Amino acid sequence: MNDGFNLKNGNEFYLESYPETDYLIEELLTANSISVLSGDTGLGKSLIAHQIGIALAGGSSKVMGFNIPKKRKVLYLNFELSMQEFNQRHKMIADGLGCGNDLDYFKFNNISNKSGIFTDSWQRIKETIKENEKFDLIIIDNLYASTNGDDEKNSKLKLILQNIFDVSGIHNSAVMLINHHRKHSEEDPLTINMVRGGSNLVNAMDTVIQLGRSLQLPELRYIKITKNRGKSPHLLKPIGMEFDENTLLFESTGFFDETYHLSRVNNVQVDILNKLPTEFKSSMFNQMVCENGLDRKTAFNWLKSLVDKHSIKKVSHGNYIKCI
Repeated sequence: MNDGFNLKNGNEFYLESYPETDYLIEELLTANSISVLSGDTGLGKSLIAHQIGIALAGGSSKVMGFNIPKKRKVLYLNFELSMQEFNQRHKMIADGLGCGNDLDYFKFNNISNKSGIFTDSWQRIKETIKENEKFDLIIIDNLYASTNGDDEKNSKLKLILQNIFDVSGIHNSAVMLINHHRKHSEEDPLTINMVRGGSNLVNAMDTVIQLGRSLQLPELRYIKITKNRGKSPHLLKPIGMEFDENTLLFESTGFFDETYHLSRVNNVQVDILNKLPTEFKSSMFNQMVCENGLDRKTAFNWLKSLVDKHSIKKVSHGNYIKCI
């Protein structure tokens, strides 16, 4: 028996054709892919995952501004919330999306007293997938609570990743993992290195989506696609996300200026900027800084800093305009 690789001819391969990429959600999720949605605690990762699941299963045409080509079957495996909490979220999100009466394609695991949390649930997950028809998307919320393995060490993480790929391969389903960020400064821009787990985790992912928060407007969140093996015009481009407390839905607000939103402008600067007209001269800014008991050198440094933070823009020598 020959155990070697089956080799193909380059000319023959050139003449072959393959189907177009099958997107569950354009730019975000493709069929039979592995992805991770990661962010700090309390930002709404689970809410976004629940919104994605209901939007796909309920036949919504968009979710958070991204197109959904067609309705899909979704399995949401919850390892964090009580049934009461999960039910409340489910109703609010479904009502907000307008598909509360059309969710036969959305399935979830029934848990009691958070049983099974922080134990290795992957064998049970595999059996569940085998016992059911194909799900187009399987959401694991979250990776940390679904296993007792050490996801920070690559040697242990390989075993977890093997289970993830096994689950995906049973019916060629897409899998989306909800994960946490490592500890980092609030002012750090979102990067792939923040994702909790060894480097093998993000290396194995087809798509990495990260969630952050504005320091200027704490109620404003943002997402950034930091890895995508598919087509993604928004790759590494932050997108603002406005949260509606009445529906628990996130909606895109368009481009999010990460440099500005992750900087902490001090109160004196804020007061001066608020008092200045939209277009102003450096002399006006210098005078207001000096009126606060500071010197011209401080005024010069502040002008440069505010330009770097995209709070203001220099339009010509000595002339500036406020960006927001």
